[in-house]
Amino acid sequence: MPHFCSARGCANRCTLQTRSRGITFHRFPKECVLRRKWEAAIGRVGFAAGASSRLCSEHFGREDFDRTGQTVRIRDGTVPSVFSFKSHCKKVGAEAVRTRPFVCAAYVSQ
Repeated sequence: MPHFCSARGCANRCTLQTRSRGITFHRFPKECVLRRKWEAAIGRVGFAAGASSRLCSEHFGREDFDRTGQTVRIRDGTVPSVFSFKSHCKKVGAEAVRTRPFVCAAYVSQ
């Protein structure tokens, strides 16, 4: 199944051409607080990341990656910060309404 970047206005898709250009795709973190920061940073109103949601490497700085091994990884605690939103669009903050709830294991009472 092909993966597309979830950031607003980004048309990158996980193909051989994008991989050959050095673009990598990364899953949203499972940790609740960091996941919400990523969702707020991408600038899509009402967006809730699912299991197959990805973000491409063009939305992170060079210092945000760990390239020491064979696999390119995002460093712990990193939030995407490189976006080129159009001037008539406003970046949406964490107050955006979510379309479907994300249940965080930390908040579920036992």
